[in-house]
Amino acid sequence: MTTSVYLSNNTINAVVGTGGRKIHVKRVCSVEIPEGSLINGIITNEADLSDQLKEFWEQNKLPKKDVALVINSSQFVLKTLTLPKASDKKIREVLPMEFSDVTDQKDPILDYMLESADKKTISVHAVMTDRSFVQGYLNLFKELGIKVSSISVARTCRGKLLSTLKQVRDKVCVVHMIDGTSISSMLWVNGKSVYATQRRVFCEAGTPQFGMELARLVNNIQQFAITQQIHETIEKVYLAGPQGDEFEIYRAAMAEAGTEGSCELLQPEKHIRMPKGMEQEYGKYLAELGNMIRVKQDINLAIPARKKVKNKETGPKVWKRYVIPPTIFLVVCAAVAGVLLFQEHQKKAELQKLQDYINDPANIAQCDQVDTLQAQIAELSGKITQIQWVEGCILSYPYMNSSVVQELQACAQAQAVELEIQSYDAAGGNLSVDARAEEVTLINQFIDMLESSGIFDDIQYSGYDYDDKTLLYTINVSCYLSEHAGR
Repeated sequence: MTTSVYLSNNTINAVVGTGGRKIHVKRVCSVEIPEGSLINGIITNEADLSDQLKEFWEQNKLPKKDVALVINSSQFVLKTLTLPKASDKKIREVLPMEFSDVTDQKDPILDYMLESADKKTISVHAVMTDRSFVQGYLNLFKELGIKVSSISVARTCRGKLLSTLKQVRDKVCVVHMIDGTSISSMLWVNGKSVYATQRRVFCEAGTPQFGMELARLVNNIQQFAITQQIHETIEKVYLAGPQGDEFEIYRAAMAEAGTEGSCELLQPEKHIRMPKGMEQEYGKYLAELGNMIRVKQDINLAIPARKKVKNKETGPKVWKRYVIPPTIFLVVCAAVAGVLLFQEHQKKAELQKLQDYINDPANIAQCDQVDTLQAQIAELSGKITQIQWVEGCILSYPYMNSSVVQELQACAQAQAVELEIQSYDAAGGNLSVDARAEEVTLINQFIDMLESSGIFDDIQYSGYDYDDKTLLYTINVSCYLSEHAGR
């Protein structure tokens, strides 16, 4: 029996059952947790998260053995690689070279999952992350008395489950997986994932505006497919994770937006047995279910994270065989000669000096002072860590500076649009501007340029107003700056 657990910013999900090629789910449980203890997969408040996990385990009476974790975080660097067919050892020797462009990992660990193979080549999903990131989860669950058997990546687990579904096989389709205000999207072409992305939206779930965001994502994915010389038409758009009546609201909004491909709800198939009445929530647990599927070579970051780093040998075996034994012999001979040369009274005199030094009140006072200073250093180190974390949070906010204004003005000038900045909300990163033009199409092209500029996470706008005096169309545009804006 496996307990597959998924942690997100505000929920803890658990699926208990048996896995393999077929999945038999015994029960599922979920709880909402306050935001702040876990952000983007990074443990920011270990004490609170520990209490929340302990309460979740006790209330649901979950097993404490064979727990498989699924983590969704930008701390993972993911790559799909095509390599010459080789043994597991050779593949692991090649992986560090494939990630040589990643330089921000202090102590990296790597693993991979085999996707497909032919006579000469293989396709693998590879992942790199820092050892301390994974070790933090292992230590947290160990303190709770929970034995973690594996740690995997949410995107890989979802893709592993989707690859078993007939719904996406032999089709060109987009799968939207909804988790609160976060949308994970995959483009599938003939049973293989060729593109994956994740985006957080700023509108409320269950609204037509959320459905319009889903439609916009489909259009963006279609544009990506064209750039990758994928000219097949998207046949279906599958939604996983909508609750209650949300699916009908999203489908109507996407149809109104003219989304390519019909919209359907992702359904469990015969090899996935769910408890009665749980079919509606099936899409909520895709990552957890995919984590229970067993493949020959799968990602398990718990194994490399637990391995001790061995020091590399610096000399050949000949050196060990012919140099070390004579050296040891010479050292022993020198020690014996030294013992014979020293006189007994010299040893006693040396011993007396050592005792006097140890019992010297001045030395004892200095030792106590060292202990006090070490305690102060530990306290200061803790404060420095907190300051560094706060600094990281501050640096994650966008800058509203001249480079952002210049980008806006460049987009406006390119489309003959008059631009007027109304306000900027630093807390939410919301920049409000008015755009005026003689033709509506010019404003639409201006908004498209803003979306492709890369400095905005989201762009929202109201209806058009027409001024009879100036003969201009006016629209208010709300631009939400991305994390890297102004840098």
